[in-house]
Amino acid sequence: MNASSPWFNATPIPETDDAFEVGDIVNLIVGGPDMVVTGVCDECGDITVHWIKIDGDVMSDVFPEEALAYAA
Repeated sequence: MNASSPWFNATPIPETDDAFEVGDIVNLIVGGPDMVVTGVCDECGDITVHWIKIDGDVMSDVFPEEALAYAA
């Protein structure tokens, strides 16, 4: 995936060991809703995120940091 892809809508994460912090607003690299980082596992590289659906339901999931980018 690169920034010239037509569905790429966010800024790639910088190449650092601690790129994401709790409170950062992110998206999946392939798009989707804005999500807030609520947990970071430094050992495994997993990022826990929460977001609110249009109907008001609060959702959460865990993604590898490589699948996320800072929201534009």
